[in-house]
Amino acid sequence: MTNYGDVRRAVAAAERIAQGRTGLDADLLFLLAVFSGQEKWVTRMGHRSRTELFLGSLGIPAKTVAALFRSLARFDTEPRTSEEEIVHDAVRLDRLGAYGIARALVEGYRERLDFLEAADELERAANEPLKTPEARELARPRQEAMRDFAARLRAEVAEFG
Repeated sequence: MTNYGDVRRAVAAAERIAQGRTGLDADLLFLLAVFSGQEKWVTRMGHRSRTELFLGSLGIPAKTVAALFRSLARFDTEPRTSEEEIVHDAVRLDRLGAYGIARALVEGYRERLDFLEAADELERAANEPLKTPEARELARPRQEAMRDFAARLRAEVAEFG
């Protein structure tokens, strides 16, 4: 978890994208949103078994926990289930719009990116594909804001550069 409130935001975005859909495993969707971004930590030696024990102690069926680990391994790059597609898009939405711009600039500062590199990162984030029509609709104004900001940033750097 980071200081951005990633878990809460991922869960809320996933719920919004999933709204009105039927046939979803609500427990898996929630767990996948909660554990998104934690794939490497959860799969390290010892962490997986502790996570399985913890989730089991909460009454989560072993079948759901197994599905969670399968999904964590692929939702970011090659989602196969509806739940994986929804969380894939929920995580992507969090990197778009004004929130995404602020986040990218903070991360860019930490990585020592110059402004043109930051503009490139914003453009790249705005162009990442989304899997669900619901997320594409939510993303459209956010993507436009990012592209506009990246273009203005480039123009202002060039103006006096």
